Amino acid sequence: MAKPVRLTVIVVSTVLVLGYLAGVFLTRDIWSGRAGTRVTFAAQARDGSAPSPDAMAKAARVVETSLADRGMSDVGVAVDANDVIATYPGHGLDPDALRDVVGPGDTKKLHIRPVIHAIPAEAAPPPPSPVPAPPSDPAQVIANERDLRQSTEQTIQLLGLQFQATRCGDDDDLAGHDDPNLPLITCSTDGKEVYLLDKSIISGDEITNASSGRDTDRGQYFVELQFDEAAARTWADYTAKHIGTQTAFTIDTRVLRAPQIQDQIPGGRTQITGQFDADSARALADALNRGALPLTLSYESSTEATLPQTASVNLMRVIVIGAGISVTVVVVGASVYLRRRW
Repeated sequence: MAKPVRLTVIVVSTVLVLGYLAGVFLTRDIWSGRAGTRVTFAAQARDGSAPSPDAMAKAARVVETSLADRGMSDVGVAVDANDVIATYPGHGLDPDALRDVVGPGDTKKLHIRPVIHAIPAEAAPPPPSPVPAPPSDPAQVIANERDLRQSTEQTIQLLGLQFQATRCGDDDDLAGHDDPNLPLITCSTDGKEVYLLDKSIISGDEITNASSGRDTDRGQYFVELQFDEAAARTWADYTAKHIGTQTAFTIDTRVLRAPQIQDQIPGGRTQITGQFDADSARALADALNRGALPLTLSYESSTEATLPQTASVNLMRVIVIGAGISVTVVVVGASVYLRRRW
């Protein structure tokens, strides 16, 4: 064999080997896992019993959504006995923020009620003198409010609507205590309107997940609700049959929004819009999630963890291994060729 040919084969083989070794060195990080965080939340049924698998699955979705709403990407959630374990890359949240993900925090009771009638709120008249002392027993106060504002009698409903129109600026003693199976007279959260609502058709217990987001086209923040299978059917059937009517979303008795139904809403997803910013939308989603859970979650621990690599990194591993095999085949082939022709 001519010397130039042997030299070319040797040089090419050497360049391939050195190039491959350089590539392996530059991509050495792909052979180890990613640095991340492992967070454990303990679950307990509200009645003290062991949480059911369905409740744990719902709790896992709540944790995943809450972390995602706080900017955590690539969140992985698993259930281990009575624990919900979440992992995510990096170290984005401190323990105090993690405690806020699931509690203690407040909870919100949501109901979706058809709107029967609505009137503007009015300025409250000056109180008579002397003002009679209200009942001191909270249970009696709530009972009195129900008698006035949740009556099925039309005459009392008309009186209650007019009376409630003068009290929208006051604290609501019925907040969170209304009977969903009865009509309800209540104010909007901004205190500008008073509504007579029909009984609830969907409650917060039928929410499988609530999350917050932003509509970039409209510049609005929203809370998106995902209903369970039965509620999704109810919502699709109801919206199909009541196009053009108003339906109110009440949070702790007050009307947050009462949009007009424009079309059927299938799939069990719907959005609530309002005067939200990023924090208030996220806080409402968190509160709805806590209120919908049939169990309580508490933060237990947060530790460093090594997470599996992403699919793109795994693909790169395959490419590097394939390149190594190809280089090996070429070098071995070149060596055999040189020996035979030496």
